[in-house]
This record gives sequence, structure tokens and C-alpha cells, in this order.
Amino acid sequence: MTDATSVSLGGETVKATAAKFVMAVIGFAGTVVFARVLGPTGFGGYYLLFSLVKLGDRAVNGWGTAIMKRFSEIEAPERELIGGQLVFTAAWLVLMSAVAAVASRWLVSYTGLSEAPVLFVVLMGAVTLYEPTDRVVQARGLVGASMWIDTFRSLLTFPIQLALVLLGLGAAGMAYGLAAATFLSLPALWYFVRTTPTAPTRETLASLWAYAKYSIPNSFLGQTYDRFDILLLGYLLAPAAAGQYEVALKLTVPATFVMMAAQSVLMARVSRLHSQGKDVSDDVSNTLAFSSVVAVPMFFGAVSMPEQLVVTAFGPEYADAAALLVGLALFQIVSTQSGPLTSAIGGIDRPESNTRISVATLAVNVVLGVALTLAYGAIGVVVATVVAETLRYVLSAFVVKRALPNVVLFPRTLLEQVGAALLMFAVVVPLVRTVPIDQWYQLLAIVSVGAIVYSAALLAISQKLRVTIEGVVRSSRLEL
Repeated sequence: MTDATSVSLGGETVKATAAKFVMAVIGFAGTVVFARVLGPTGFGGYYLLFSLVKLGDRAVNGWGTAIMKRFSEIEAPERELIGGQLVFTAAWLVLMSAVAAVASRWLVSYTGLSEAPVLFVVLMGAVTLYEPTDRVVQARGLVGASMWIDTFRSLLTFPIQLALVLLGLGAAGMAYGLAAATFLSLPALWYFVRTTPTAPTRETLASLWAYAKYSIPNSFLGQTYDRFDILLLGYLLAPAAAGQYEVALKLTVPATFVMMAAQSVLMARVSRLHSQGKDVSDDVSNTLAFSSVVAVPMFFGAVSMPEQLVVTAFGPEYADAAALLVGLALFQIVSTQSGPLTSAIGGIDRPESNTRISVATLAVNVVLGVALTLAYGAIGVVVATVVAETLRYVLSAFVVKRALPNVVLFPRTLLEQVGAALLMFAVVVPLVRTVPIDQWYQLLAIVSVGAIVYSAALLAISQKLRVTIEGVVRSSRLEL
């Protein structure tokens, strides 16, 4: 049976990253279309609702993290773990349906969507069935399969959403489309689970709870932190401000793809090796070396032409998002370094440390976010998030270095990425100043030039990157 140590960390990361980029193309196309069709208010209202769903599913997500941790350990009771997952998911969905019924008027008022209570329950059912099952596939080390199934889900989501929106359902069409695609993708996930569920014993439940009592609050705190910006903007300002923020965030999402792909297999791999008493420092160090390989050039690209990126992609009504783009791109550099540290801490069975770090980080983000948003508008919440994420990185690095002193926090490869990105910046800025960017193909041409310069420079100066690529190709049995 496949486990996280029997697959290649680099190979799974490459396959998962490729899937992420395919999803990005599909998702970006959908974002552009729906942002233009629905406008900032309708588009923002949908994402306000989805943010609430993602907060409401945190208990199931945290329980799923506990399932993933125990599933990846040696001699795990796999059938009982799957049974425990299904029982918990069903109970939580019943509870959330009752909450939606009680809070129906508030949901409509907050999101501006008349169908909000029904949409909340439908989306909740879809994500709470999908995400924990996806964690089990990742626990086997099959992150590539997990991500490509998610890509298949994206391929289904966009046309279904588009059809429903064009039929006149508006923002509700986006919600129903995502839910339908998610339900249709579940059989593919279960194919890779390959485990028949059974009723969990008291011992198995106790083992799960020992981890879940921290992973559930960690999941809630993490999602609150991730979506706090858009929720705060929707509350203090308006859904339109949330829409401006969302389009800026969407442009920076590709920065996280390598980190997210590696992070998924890293936790399962660290958990498996740690349960066997083996050292995991090299895996953590290697992940840190490459997790920001896309985030670094994206930041310099955002600095070089923020307004052109936003306006060309989404239209002039989203011009205010340009200022948010640079701050969010900086945030992604920090988050792609702190993310692997969080996974490593969870993998070595220290979820309580992640809980304390999440509480401190969220507290800083809330206090600074409210104060700076009231004082400076939407840009204030972005500044607060950058400060809070930096705090998360510092605290996580401290915990990791104490537990794993051989981990290299500032690998040379990361500095080489900064050097290559600076060279790219020096080439792109003169182009932006001399070449008019009025159409998408002009923007694409300049972005392509930047990507080529960055990639060529990094390959030339980074021996570790060349060695890593050769290793991935060899492990995947590919021929150049």
C-alpha cells in the first residue's frame, strides 16, 4: 500500500504544482468572467458567503487533519479512521443546517444574496464531504493525484457556473455550480482512498481527539486569519470593497502553488518519518528552499505594473485593487515560508504549538486590521496581514529550530531567487514604461518576457535547482 515515504517528495510536488497551474488558468478565467458579469457587489457577495462557509466547515477540516495525521502513521487503523471521518462529517452538517436556519435573515443581510441560507447549506455539504476525503488521499502521499482531481473539479466548475449564471441565477449560480462539480468529483477521490469504512473503536476516537482538540481550533483560527481581511472589509466598508480585495488576491494566488503542493506531502512525510524515529530536517529545509520560487518573482512583477495587471484583467472598475496587489504579493512571500514550518510542526506531533501561534497571529491581525482599515481603508487591512504573517513566520521558525536544529531557515536557493527576480525587475520596468499595455496580449507578452528572464537567470545561478530538476526527472522516469 502506498504511503508518504514511498513516493518522491520532489516528484509529487512537481505533479501537484502542474495541476495547480492548470487550475489557476481555469480559475482566473472564471474570476475575470464572473467579476465582469456580476460586478463588485454580486461578486463580492458570493465570496462573503463562501468565506462564511469556509469558517463553518473548520471543525470538519480540523478533524480531517487529525485523520490525515493518524492515517499517515505506521500501523494505522485505516478503516476505523475513515468511519470516524464520515460520522463526524454527517453530524456537523446537521448542526450547520440548523445554524443556517436560525441565522437566515443575517446571512441575507450580510451577503446581499436572497438565497444565502440555502446556498450556505449546499456549499457546506459539498466541501465537508470533499475536503476530509482529499486529506486521506494526501496522507497516502498521493498529492499529485489529489491535485489533479481538484483540477478535474475546476474543469467541471467553470462551465456549470457559467451556464447557471447565464440562465439568470446570478451569484447563486456560482454557488450551485461549485457544489455540483464537487459532488461529481467525489467518486474519483474515493478511488484513491481504497479503504472500506467501519465503526471506530473508543481507542481510535481517543487517538483522533488527542490531535483534533488542537487541529480543530487551529483550522478555525487559520481560516479566520485567511479570510479575516475580506470579512472585515465586508463589515466595515461594503461588499464592493471585498470584491476589490478578492480580485487582487486572485492575482497573487499562483505564488502559493509550489508551497501548497509541497506542504501537503511534507506533513504526511514528516509524520511518517517522525513516527519511525527518523530525522526530517532535510525534507523541511528542501521545502523551504523552493516554496517561494514563484512568490518572489510575482512580488517584483506586481511592483513593476500593479495597475496594468488589475485593469487589463478585470476592467477599470477594479482599479482600486492595484494598491492592494503589491501588499498581498509581499504577504505571499512570507506565507510561502511560514506554511511549510506550520506543516512541519504538525507533522512532529506539536499541534498545540500551532494553536498558540495561530492565536497570537490572529489577535495581531484583528487589532491592527480594524484600526488600520478605519484609518486608511482597504489598504490598512493588507498592511495588518503582512505584519501578522511575519509574526507567524518568526514564531514558527523558533519552534522548528528548537525541535529540529538542523533545519536551514534561509537557504542559499532562496537568495538566488531574489537575485534572479531583481534581474527580471530591471528588464520589465523599462518595458512597462515604453510599451503601452491596453490589451491582454500585450500584458501577456511582458509577463512572458519576465518569466523567461527569471527562469533563465535562476537556472544559470542555482546549482541546487538544476540538481533538483535532474532528480525529479530521474525519479519520474522521464527522458529529456
